Parts: sequence; C-alpha cells; structure tokens
Amino acid sequence: GPATVLNDIVWLRQAFLSGAAMFGITQPVAAAEAAKDDLLRTKVISKPQQRKRRLSADEETILLDHFSSRDARAQIPMLDIFQFALLTARRQEEICRLKWADVDAEKGIGWLDDVKHPTQKKGNRREFRILSAAMEIISRQPRIADEVFPYNSRSVGAAFTRACHLVEIEGLRFHDLRHEATSRLFEKGYSIQDVAQFTLHESWTTLKRYTHLRPENVQER
Repeated sequence: GPATVLNDIVWLRQAFLSGAAMFGITQPVAAAEAAKDDLLRTKVISKPQQRKRRLSADEETILLDHFSSRDARAQIPMLDIFQFALLTARRQEEICRLKWADVDAEKGIGWLDDVKHPTQKKGNRREFRILSAAMEIISRQPRIADEVFPYNSRSVGAAFTRACHLVEIEGLRFHDLRHEATSRLFEKGYSIQDVAQFTLHESWTTLKRYTHLRPENVQER
C-alpha cells in the first residue's frame, strides 16, 4: 500500500544519504527527494492512516464474558490480560515482559526495560504508573516464573484475534486496547502529564494520536 511504499522511499533516501556522506555520491539523494515529492503529490505514497478504533461498551462486555468462560480451560489468562491492558495502556509484549521484581505495589509503579522509543530502545528503562485495580490483577497471578504474565506475546495477540473472530467483533486489534486505555485516562480527568506517566509517550504530539475522546464524556466546566 501507499504507506508501505513510503517506508521504502524513506529507507532508500537514508541509504543514499549515507552514500553521499561516505563516498561523495550525491546524485541519488536529489533524485530520491524529487521522486518523494512527486509520489506524494500523485498519492502513490502517503503517510499511514491513524487508527481511531475504540472499544464499545457492548464489545467489552462480550469479550469479558467470552474470556470468563474460556479461561478455565486455557493456558493464557486472557480475562486478566484484557483487563490489565485496559487499565495500564501497556502493549502486549510489554505485558508479557513485566517482571515481579520490577513491580512496586506500595508505590503503585512498575519498571520496564527496553521501552519502545523513536531512537533509543536498548537500555531504555522506564517506570510507569499502575492503578490499584491493575495491581489487584497482578497480585492474583501465580508466581510460576520471573514474569508476571509469562506467556508468548504473539500467542496473546493470536488468542485475542481468535476471540474477536468467534464473537464476531470486527476491526479490533489488541493494540487498540492501548488507544482505548489512553482515551479513558483522559476522560477520567488526568492531565497530559499524568497520562504520560502511564503510557510513557515522549511527547504530546505522539500521545495525542492515541487519544480519541467521546464527545459525551467531555465534562461541563
């Protein structure tokens, strides 16, 4: 699609920039710039569309009922993971990497290593806020490994996708739960700075992409 082709152009341009710096080959850089401008104008390439998918109350109830009925005979406790994601705005791989040693129940915080970052991921250790309801979910997990949720993150994503298919919920991804959780925090009245302590976004520009408030939840002042 257009967004994928844009990524290709970006990487080609980066390679050409390296070629110009290392070997003095400058012509491909100018060609890439000209091509990018024209491809954007003709809409052959474009920036990816921002997702605005939110979880409806009916969909949440359906998924809660589904996971409640299947968790007794399943290895992965999807009910707890589903609710934990909605309370913490954590990505599925972050949920599966959270360690018992990095949870401070008294302070209501957790620590994550190698947090996603535009330029620096390795060694990027960050602390994030954990609400009491999410701490309760953590406390009832069995200590069978170093991780609180010692499951393959891809398996968690697959279980969620499979559940949505079984209950006929369309167009919902596990990552949309991060969007939903972020929006709910704003709707509860948390400030931009407060929400960033949950989501670990570096800037408001990035954070606002995940914020799709429902008009009826904007309070009168």
